Amino acid sequence: MGGSSVGRGFPAWAVVAVSLAAGIGCGAERAPARAPDARPATWAVPLVEPGLPNLHRVDDGLYRGAQPSAEGMRSLERMGVRTVINLRAAHSDRDELRGTRLGYEHIRFEPWHPEDEEVEAFLRIATDPARRPGFVHCAHGADRTGMMVAIYRMVVQGWDAGEAIAEMTGGGFGFHPAWGNLVDYLRSFDAARWRRVFGLSGP
Repeated sequence: MGGSSVGRGFPAWAVVAVSLAAGIGCGAERAPARAPDARPATWAVPLVEPGLPNLHRVDDGLYRGAQPSAEGMRSLERMGVRTVINLRAAHSDRDELRGTRLGYEHIRFEPWHPEDEEVEAFLRIATDPARRPGFVHCAHGADRTGMMVAIYRMVVQGWDAGEAIAEMTGGGFGFHPAWGNLVDYLRSFDAARWRRVFGLSGP
């Protein structure tokens, strides 16, 4: 099990924001999901595996979900996942990963201020054939994870921002409207530039 950590420091003032985020996760209103019969076939597919809450398959090379337990990490290994991508700012997955051979990358993503550095780190892993399939998660698998998956949709799969945002906010992942700044980031996101950075073809 190897890995690295990417991200900014955790300043003292961030404790207040972390507390706010925890409140959002526990009790704030979430965006409503579409009815199952109205769900587009191109959206992430819900799966059920032990220890993996909010698990969905984005495509054959990427899964998404909430914080896995140790049992969940073993489930990922059985599923053939190669790399776990943790987007939580303060929580490490080292304990949960113990005893597995999963690769590990920690991108410390603070949701109140997304940075291009974090996007680049995620895309570098998510587009690397040697590290795929990957599993990306945050605490709830909804907001930070949703933004990164939306970026993957736009850069790698050629979706437009409206399509990616619709899946992020209405796909049944539990997106919290309080994190509207993540949606704003996506609306101004230059997917074509990032395709050039990674040498990917356009839609």
